[in-house]
Amino acid sequence: MAITFQLDSTTAEGTFIRVLRDGRPFGKILDAMGLYRFYEADHEKLGTADLKDANLDRLKTAIQSRYERRG
Repeated sequence: MAITFQLDSTTAEGTFIRVLRDGRPFGKILDAMGLYRFYEADHEKLGTADLKDANLDRLKTAIQSRYERRG
């Protein structure tokens, strides 16, 4: 299962990046206040990020490591 990332939009509040698994929507990364947060599906709620990191590349690697193994 290939995990890829697609920049969706950038607003005054931060950046929104779609996370795709085999080309289909899987989750999203939200950037707010210098911290990137990954939410699986559409389950974003304050304080409930599945993964988070201040470094986007490190977060992307963590997402791929955790979710590419699942099938």
